[in-house]
Amino acid sequence: MLYPKKETIKNPHTVWIDWKHPDMPWTEICAKVMEVFGLPGHRYTSHPTTHFMTFTFKSEKDRVLCEILLSEYIVQ
Repeated sequence: MLYPKKETIKNPHTVWIDWKHPDMPWTEICAKVMEVFGLPGHRYTSHPTTHFMTFTFKSEKDRVLCEILLSEYIVQ
């Protein structure tokens, strides 16, 4: 797939969720992130791209917590 190369990543606190599964529960995924981290802007930002959705966090701790929360959907 077309994922960013590790050396080109500007922010190491980013989590990628792939769009490849048509039955993925996107409302549930976004709701989980908002329940834990609040609305985008304060602790994280989110951006949809052609191949995946990104959640970019301001802290490493929040990125790790999001990876645990969404571990079954994360792009490796």
